[in-house]
Amino acid sequence: MGFSTIVATAVLGGSCIMMITIFSGGVLPTISDYHEAFKNMEDRAVERFHTNINITNVTNTSGIYYDLNITMKNTGCITLETTDFTMLINGVKERFNCSESYLYPEKEVIFTLNLTGSGLLRIKAITENGVSDYEEHVI
Repeated sequence: MGFSTIVATAVLGGSCIMMITIFSGGVLPTISDYHEAFKNMEDRAVERFHTNINITNVTNTSGIYYDLNITMKNTGCITLETTDFTMLINGVKERFNCSESYLYPEKEVIFTLNLTGSGLLRIKAITENGVSDYEEHVI
């Protein structure tokens, strides 16, 4: 009876060690990943909260093919990279050029789009983190 007790204790001890190894190798990294994901989500929420833009002026050149110049001001406190913006004209994503690479807080930049056609233009500028501004302009 003494030998079987020792063997049973060894088997149960080995099983406990295996369970702890599986738990620490599988569950703990997952908990760490969740923590990192929540931290990233919090950072994005703070960045979005501190981001704000305003379209201050829209002008265009004359002709069938024209340049649409959109002046935008950063009224938030986050520096924005202008290449990460999305410009929608009547719901269609358009290519653009910008006068600066970065839009600093309380500064303005000019986005230039080459377009055709006439009528009412619904302009929507969207930042990398989803903050947007909307303006209408008639050609």
